[in-house]
Amino acid sequence: MTDNETVVLTVHGGTTPPTLAEAAAQHSVAEQDLNPDFGVRPIDPDRGLYAVEIRADRLPEQEQEVPSPYQGPFSNPRIEAFGPVRGDDEEPPE
Repeated sequence: MTDNETVVLTVHGGTTPPTLAEAAAQHSVAEQDLNPDFGVRPIDPDRGLYAVEIRADRLPEQEQEVPSPYQGPFSNPRIEAFGPVRGDDEEPPE
């Protein structure tokens, strides 16, 4: 594992997303362990479900019981283009 590896955890909010501090408290980690550039991302805002990114080496030993089967950690693979990038005006290959 490298120092830059991250994983995604789910957190719960209400009609608005939780703050990073609230998200950190839900998993008993320090706020500075969460990635502020990733922030708190909506997964299913109607159900109050959000995601945060945390350094993999800062995961707590044992996750707290949270009111959802979706708590993580989940892998956070790098997303890149599949195949060559083409311009908007190019026709797709047949």
